[in-house]
Amino acid sequence: MLEVLIEGYQLELSAPECMPEVPVWSASAHIQNDVSEVMPYLNAVLDRALYDSDNQYIIWKEGGRKYALRPHELAVSSILDREQACDLVESAVAAINQIWSKRDEIAPDYSKRTPPKLLDILKHLPRTNCRECGVPSCMAFAAELIEGNRRLEDCPPLSEEGSTDALRHLEGLGL
Repeated sequence: MLEVLIEGYQLELSAPECMPEVPVWSASAHIQNDVSEVMPYLNAVLDRALYDSDNQYIIWKEGGRKYALRPHELAVSSILDREQACDLVESAVAAINQIWSKRDEIAPDYSKRTPPKLLDILKHLPRTNCRECGVPSCMAFAAELIEGNRRLEDCPPLSEEGSTDALRHLEGLGL
């Protein structure tokens, strides 16, 4: 039987404050109980999640959207309408509850992961602005890497002979 961590929540939709004319919304599910105990298990399961146990949050990307879980809130970005918000939040809650119910089978991961800094990435990229990756510059590519919109394999010069040290450094940054 599935042990449920999140049983109910109150959903709120909001437009981005910086661009109110954009038809993309964010959803916040306000959760009554504290769900911070599930975060190390999510960190163990989710690919490239950003986790900070001191500040009690975990952020991950899925399907072009960012999800953020805090002790009493689940937030989802890039939503078109309330129906989609309900579907996405319900799906995320079900996945979190599924992971929680299997926590005895998962080794929790308490390691802190934060996004690498743009300049730390840029200094290991070719800096040729060749555009072979599909973005206009290596700096733009570095920003896309941080956001999770690109992968190291998207930069053809990084796969060339002689780039193994740069690739190793970038992988060490968690990319």
